[in-house]
Amino acid sequence: MKKITLFLYLSAIFISGFASARLLSKNDPEYYYQVLNGVNLKYPIYYESENIPKEYRNYIHTSIDLKYENRIIGSYTLEGGWYRPSNLTDILFRDFVLKNGNLFNFGFKTYYGNNFFAQFIADFRLGDTTYFKYGNYNIFNIPRIDFVSLDFPTFSYLSYKKGSFDFLIGRIPLSYGPMKYNLVLSDNSPYYDTMNISYSFSDNLSYDFAILSMVPQLSKDEQEKMEEKYIASRNAFYNGINYKFNENLFFGLSSLNQVAGKLPNPINIFVKSDVGIYGGYLKLIPFYDINFNGEYAINYNTLKSSYGLGVSKTFRTKSSRFKVGYERYWIEDNFFSNEKPYQNLYYRTIALSNEPGARIFFDYPFGFKYGENSKIGSLELILAFEKASISYIWDNGTNSFGKLNNHNISFLWNTKIGKIGIDWMHLKNAENEFETFNLKYLFEVNIRLPK
Repeated sequence: MKKITLFLYLSAIFISGFASARLLSKNDPEYYYQVLNGVNLKYPIYYESENIPKEYRNYIHTSIDLKYENRIIGSYTLEGGWYRPSNLTDILFRDFVLKNGNLFNFGFKTYYGNNFFAQFIADFRLGDTTYFKYGNYNIFNIPRIDFVSLDFPTFSYLSYKKGSFDFLIGRIPLSYGPMKYNLVLSDNSPYYDTMNISYSFSDNLSYDFAILSMVPQLSKDEQEKMEEKYIASRNAFYNGINYKFNENLFFGLSSLNQVAGKLPNPINIFVKSDVGIYGGYLKLIPFYDINFNGEYAINYNTLKSSYGLGVSKTFRTKSSRFKVGYERYWIEDNFFSNEKPYQNLYYRTIALSNEPGARIFFDYPFGFKYGENSKIGSLELILAFEKASISYIWDNGTNSFGKLNNHNISFLWNTKIGKIGIDWMHLKNAENEFETFNLKYLFEVNIRLPK
């Protein structure tokens, strides 16, 4: 943690001529109100507000989750193990821990003028195996300190945005494209270690570039499958070109090139590597603010493909936004996976739990959330206000493990004395099933430091 803090501090000094650009994520009650104001083809989004400080300011941030959870169904358990790869079921059910298991946050936030923002927030939550075996806890009733996860931070970064150019480095989720579960790069993983650059050549043409650095380690079994000498190096490079024909028609081409076991060259980064994905999307708004979205992607190593189609409509009033949408996805088998460990298109993170003991490699598909060999339909309803939102998502269909049914209702309200949240989550995939109701209050304090 000290190394990351020092890195952010030195980076802030290096670009001290920059100024403030804070990001909004789906954990912010204001997110959906902002994103439904227009066309957004990236996640997360930059936050524009009159309340952003116009001068240099530092804050110490702390927040504590007070919560109640009722486990209605709890038949899923996460097995421990030492440096073992996860399967898709593990990462799908891990959403319960990421959504409900937070304990407290501590860190700093820095604004400098209108264009620069940086934060380092250590977000402590329950360990993954702890949550499923022992239940949910607050920081005030946690029985043992080794129940706390060591996987942090999940949302820390520094960002500069001015005019046509923006630059970001840190640990954040990322997604590009018009779909809820984009096919080339989606926000399945709770975070990516990334450096991100975007530039708008004109009002119509823009370019996105991102470096995604992941855990290069392999399990003992995976190392034995390596045909060549094992070299611990693994990165992916995203390139995206977006063109806006007019206010009603958007088109984009993208690539995700993974380079593992060697240093990348310019061809690997910008054109093609040993393994990767090419994709394209189309967004059409022909009438009455009805959005038609389409996306296609192909693994250029295995030649397996996937595509998604969606339609949505947003209703806007002076104080609210309401969206109703439906999307359908078809993902071929072996779209992400490969017999060679370093040619799997999964973003690998590592999570450490001490009770029960586990060191687990969580492997998230870069693209579609529910993995390959999937046929999934997704219904989404969102009602958003300036300081509150409520959303309902129902995903239904089949994936490589069998039948899938996922319901999620989430309510967030940003009051003057903290954030109130209500979540109901129910996930069944094949024989595994988990259902919870969670009520939480996030008490947050930002203490301004003197200049």
